[in-house]
Amino acid sequence: MREKRELGRPWSVAVVSARPGEGATLVTATAGVMIDHRTGPGGQNVILMDADLLTGGLTSLLRAWQVPGTDDAYGVGARAGDGGGGLVGYALDRERRLRDRGIQHRLQELRSSDGRDGDMNLLAMRAPGSAALTTLGDLPDVMGRAVERLGEIAGCLLVDCGHGWNARTRRICETVEHIFVVGRADARAHPDTLRLFGHLERAGLLPKTVGHLANSPEPAHFAHGFGRRHTTNGHGPGPLAGLPGQGANSAPRQGRRGDTLPVRTLFGLPYDPRAADEIAKGALPGAHSPFWTALCQGMEALEPDLFRTGFDIY
Repeated sequence: MREKRELGRPWSVAVVSARPGEGATLVTATAGVMIDHRTGPGGQNVILMDADLLTGGLTSLLRAWQVPGTDDAYGVGARAGDGGGGLVGYALDRERRLRDRGIQHRLQELRSSDGRDGDMNLLAMRAPGSAALTTLGDLPDVMGRAVERLGEIAGCLLVDCGHGWNARTRRICETVEHIFVVGRADARAHPDTLRLFGHLERAGLLPKTVGHLANSPEPAHFAHGFGRRHTTNGHGPGPLAGLPGQGANSAPRQGRRGDTLPVRTLFGLPYDPRAADEIAKGALPGAHSPFWTALCQGMEALEPDLFRTGFDIY
């Protein structure tokens, strides 16, 4: 534990991955609920944003956390005729210019099933209507503005960008303070991973890319080889599983021979399908979860300090 923390300092993070099923959604969701749990109601306000148009995976994973009958923490709800709630409603609101659109009333309140953790909100990606977003020529600017507006009201903001690289992801990454890349433990040298980091470099975004989080979405005996199919732990991670000397408490290696990634691997996360199951049920995985423990220890050691407290603006 750090003995001193910076108080009153908001921050924003984009979580990206090179390929589907590498665990970016589970990392985003678990980091958010962990920060809320660790800092408590007097600490960080947590806002999660689902920016994955293809799957809306964060919205789906956190369904059990969404408080029934509420659109947001303010009790206002989206007004009729302005596009509705979530990111779809914000993007399709044509009653106001982009710079004038409010976003607080489009947030979904989140709370654990036992009611003990709940200083969180979600800008959801609802499946109905999400296809209409692909026709918006200004969608990258809409995404960027949404991140800016959320950053004005959040103690911490975590954005699940989904996988791959496009104009929307670039605009989000340009807007946030930090970027984390989530990928399989054995795929630092994969062409898709190298391609993603090439995009980040050409966009001038490597300086704000904190590093690579090493996942393996399947058990160790499935972990090797780029062509393996993902298992039911599709939301989530796994560690430098099966690689000698790797784990949450050891210094991660940079990857296999020929690895040219311009950032280091920050830490590994163990294969733990129960973690995604617990989050999906509206519960914290807790200390019994290797994934939860490794992520908590890894975040605790990080700079920037993602457990900053004392920023409460609601």
